[in-house]
This record gives sequence, C-alpha cells and structure tokens, in this order.
Amino acid sequence: MKEYGEFLSEEGKMMVSTVREFANREIMPVRQQLDEDKERELIHHIAQGLVRIGVQRVGLPTSVGGLRPDSLTTMGAVYEEIARGDSGIAMTISVPSWTCGPAMRSHNERVINDLYARFCEDEVCEACMAMTEAGGGCNIESAANEGRTIQTIARLEGDEWVINGSKHFPSGAGVGEVYLLTCTTDPQLGIEGVALIYIPAGVSGLSFGKPENKMGMRYTDVNADIFLDNVRVPKEYRASLEPGKDYESFRNFLSWGRLGSAPFAVGNAQAVFDIVLDFTANRFYGGKQVRQHSLQAAMLADMAIGIESARFYYLTVYQMFGNRKVYGAPHTDFLTSKATAAKIYATDVAINVCNKGMQLTGSYGYMKEYNIEKYLRDCKVIQLWEGGAELGRIDVASGYYPMVPSA
Repeated sequence: MKEYGEFLSEEGKMMVSTVREFANREIMPVRQQLDEDKERELIHHIAQGLVRIGVQRVGLPTSVGGLRPDSLTTMGAVYEEIARGDSGIAMTISVPSWTCGPAMRSHNERVINDLYARFCEDEVCEACMAMTEAGGGCNIESAANEGRTIQTIARLEGDEWVINGSKHFPSGAGVGEVYLLTCTTDPQLGIEGVALIYIPAGVSGLSFGKPENKMGMRYTDVNADIFLDNVRVPKEYRASLEPGKDYESFRNFLSWGRLGSAPFAVGNAQAVFDIVLDFTANRFYGGKQVRQHSLQAAMLADMAIGIESARFYYLTVYQMFGNRKVYGAPHTDFLTSKATAAKIYATDVAINVCNKGMQLTGSYGYMKEYNIEKYLRDCKVIQLWEGGAELGRIDVASGYYPMVPSA
C-alpha cells in the first residue's frame, strides 16, 4: 500500500488490500474474456464477488445496511484497484452509491427505503444515471446553461410525476434496477426547473434501445438509449421538492462523478505500467534488459511520474471533499474545478501511458494477449464522459474566476 502513502488509515489499507487481492485473483486473469461476455455471466459472477466483500454497500445509507468508509480516500483507492482489472466493472459497482447521493443529500427516506435497501442485500443490483440527451451532447452538464437545454419533461399530476423524453448513452440502461433521470419541469425556469427523479425498473412507459456497440468496456458497462412515454412515479420519487435543491444536487453528483472517474483512469494506467515494467525486464538488446537503456528508462520514468502525480492529485481532492468546513460542498465552483481537473489530468495520463506502453512493447502491445490495447480502448471513454475534456477545462477555469452570464 506504499503507493497510497499517508492517505489511507490502517482500516482503509485493509479494505484496499482485500479488493486488490480480489482483482488479482478474479478480474486480471479474465480481462480479455470480459470483452466477449455478451450474456454478462462472467461479469455478474465478478460483481457478485465484490458484493460478498461489501463493495456494493460502500457509500450507501447505513439506515438500510450501507457501509460508511473510514475516509473518502479509501473509496477512491478501492475504485482504482477494481479499475486496474476492468474500469467497466468499477463503473458498475460504483453507480449505486453515486445515484443515491441526491436522495441522501435531501434526506429522502422514501426513495432510500423503497429503492436502495435492495442494494445492501447479498445480490448484485445495478443502477443507472441518465443525463445526456441525443440533441444536446454535453449541454446539460454545462453550468452556463443552468438546465435550460434539458428536453426530458416531468409534469406533476396529483401525487405523481409524469415523465416524457429520452436519454442517450447512460450507463446501466436496460440492466439497472433504479434509474435517476435529470429532467425539467419547465426549461424556461432554468435552475428551479431542474428535477432529479428516481424511476424503478419495470414501470409502464419505460423502454430501451439496443445496447451500443462500443470500442471499450463493451459489456461491463452497458450503454443504451432510454425512452420515457408517460412514465408515472410517486411525487416523493423526486430527490427534493425544495426550489433549486435538485440543481445543486445535480452539480454535486456531476462533481462526484468526475472525481470518481480519476481513479478509474489511474487504475488503467497502473495496469499498463505493470505490464510494461515486466516486459522490459524480460526483453534484451545490447547485452542488457530493455529497461536498462536510457531511452526506455526515461519513458518508464515519465509513465511513473504521471501515474503517481495523478494518484496523489485525486486522493488530495477526495480529502478536500471530506472537509466541508474548509472547502465547501462538491457543487461549488471551487471543488467542481478540482474534481474536474483530477479527472482531466488522470485521463490524459492514462492515454499517454497506454501510448508509451505500446511503443515500449512494439507489436506485442498491439496484441490482445498483452492487454495494453484493452486499457487504451477502455480509458478513452473515461475522458469523454461527463462533459468531456473540453467542457471540463471550462469548469476548471471557472474555479478561479466567477462565470459571467451570457447576454
């Protein structure tokens, strides 16, 4: 656990060590098989193993059996260790606590008890966070738009929300037990119109498109369109009825999601570095190991510097998230900036490490047997989701100066 330095307590180190051993034993040997597991039987088996060691319960409300980690840095390190095997599985196992966040923040016991108690039992349960829409790309994630571009409409009729619209690319679509949708009661209301509404699987009017045929995380993270045709859910399934609170919670979970993406990317990069370190130790030219030559040693050094700095960056921001008195809430411009920067830097590092790794292993790195190509495919989408690197950089800059509303 030396790589996590003083960021982890003894309790945290024990938990991370348990997850690392699990990843080494259960995920690493079958990394390539996961990309062919269309029926998701192997994926389910691995996720079930993570449920058995308590990972699915981490971050969920203790009132329904959830586990509170000893620190937020422990959560980040756990996700990195899972992603070192497969970042799609890390995504799948982390989404339940992420989606539950707005309900926890608003003390919505109805949602917690009705929809999230099952995630603290002994079976794998998946969840889905649905933000993006086909016509707008990352517009919804842009703070400058203040929710005015959302086209999924929620209308209150009596004691029920009636929802119409569609969502594009969400993780967990069609396989989730619970769906958290970013909607609006009226786009003209901006922030006050934003509504975060929970939908249980199987309700009338909820349907899905065909799963996307993707470059990476092919079956570990299922993406598909969601269609809502007069979907009805209880009034209490909105995260909060307090004006503007759902928008705050939206910015909150967006910030959390970006920060949580950083350890996924670092896990990918660490896995590639380990592969290349071993490869260059067992290949020779000029009478010595490849890694003993100055050119290759310099490339390895750059990889290591990137990985360790990205890791310490995300762990530092997790610590900030855990100290509200000093740093404020995750939805603030300041912490959104820090979380987004951690994600951008980690994904840039991961892609650079994959590219350098492939250069150092030559044609071997291009072959599936060596797994580098898998991590290159997987880590690219981490860079793209939640607004991408370009919108993300706007949010990073906004942490250093106030946003000026457009005329």
